[in-house]
Amino acid sequence: METIEKIAENIEANIDLTAQLEMICRCYKIDLNASPLYNFRDALSHYILRYEATADEEKIAQEASIKEHIFRGTKDIIVLILNEMKYRVLDVLNPTSRREQQQDFRRLLHGYKKLELEIRKNTESAVIRSLTPFVEALTNLIEETKVIFELHGIDFYA
Repeated sequence: METIEKIAENIEANIDLTAQLEMICRCYKIDLNASPLYNFRDALSHYILRYEATADEEKIAQEASIKEHIFRGTKDIIVLILNEMKYRVLDVLNPTSRREQQQDFRRLLHGYKKLELEIRKNTESAVIRSLTPFVEALTNLIEETKVIFELHGIDFYA
C-alpha cells in the first residue's frame, strides 16, 4: 500500500505528462477529447475516498482505481494523437503518388502502428512515468512526419 503522498506524486506526474500531451495537440492542431479530463476527475474522486478510507481493503481498492484512471486517461490521449497522425498519413497516401513518396508515408504509417501496439501492450499501470518514453517517441515521429510532408510539398496541418 502506498502512502497518500506517493499517490499525490503519481497524480502530479500525470498532470505534467497530460500537459505535455495537450501542448502536442495544440502545436499540431489535433482536437483533444474529454476522456483525459473525465479520467482525471474520477482519479481525484478516488483520491478523496482513499484519503478518507480507514480499512486497508478500501485503501487498496481506491489506490487501484486511482492508478487505472490516471493511466487510462493518459493512454487515451496518446492513442488519440496516434490515430490522428495515422489518418493524416493515410489521407496523403494514394496509389498515384511517386514510389518514393509512397514508401516514406508507408514507413511513417508503420511507425505509428508500431507505437500504438507498444502503448497498448504497456501494462505498467502503477507507474505513470512508464509512459514518458512513448510520449518522446510520439513527438519524434510527429516531427519526422512534418518534415516528410514538407519534403513532398504537402501541408501538414491540412
